[in-house]
Amino acid sequence: MKFLVSLFIFTLMASCSSKSIAPSPTMKLISESDYQQTIKKNARQEQVYSGLYNAIDMTGMIINSEVSEAQVDQMARVYIWDENKYTQEKVKSEDKLRKESEFFVSFFTPERKHDDLHKNKTLWKIFLDVDGKRFEGKVSKVKLLTEEIQSLYPFHNRFSTPYSIVFPVAMKQIEQSASIKLTITGPVGSSTVDFARK
Repeated sequence: MKFLVSLFIFTLMASCSSKSIAPSPTMKLISESDYQQTIKKNARQEQVYSGLYNAIDMTGMIINSEVSEAQVDQMARVYIWDENKYTQEKVKSEDKLRKESEFFVSFFTPERKHDDLHKNKTLWKIFLDVDGKRFEGKVSKVKLLTEEIQSLYPFHNRFSTPYSIVFPVAMKQIEQSASIKLTITGPVGSSTVDFARK
């Protein structure tokens, strides 16, 4: 009998605590599975080997209009934004798309000293080729917890370093281009991911 009472109390407590707070129902957010599909569709992976050894493992993500909108929805769901915050973030994301192009890169190379894309004296060159035009990028290391990064970029892992690469060309201007290639190249190897429309 004691066991049944304990079980009943535990079930009651669990059912009360499982009622999670959700964003406002008037905010039409995409589902978690739709978010995962959007990420999968817009990410590209490239692995470069030197003999049997993995010299570079890079997964790049173009943060185009589709991804940017989906990420605002994902953040609204994760952090339970109200409508005001949601609207503000949507406006900020639209402004950014009109000013610059951003790519997220999850980057791994076995030598830690070579993992320095964000440093001024890095041994890497990073550029974006769009329909025959080349742009050089500005790199910064993403300083968030792995769990926070993975909520936006599920393909990222603890062994890789997260980077944001920004180029001085509006995403709104290039996202429909026939050819969009992101290249990271240096003495260790060269890796290019192609974001051309399929």
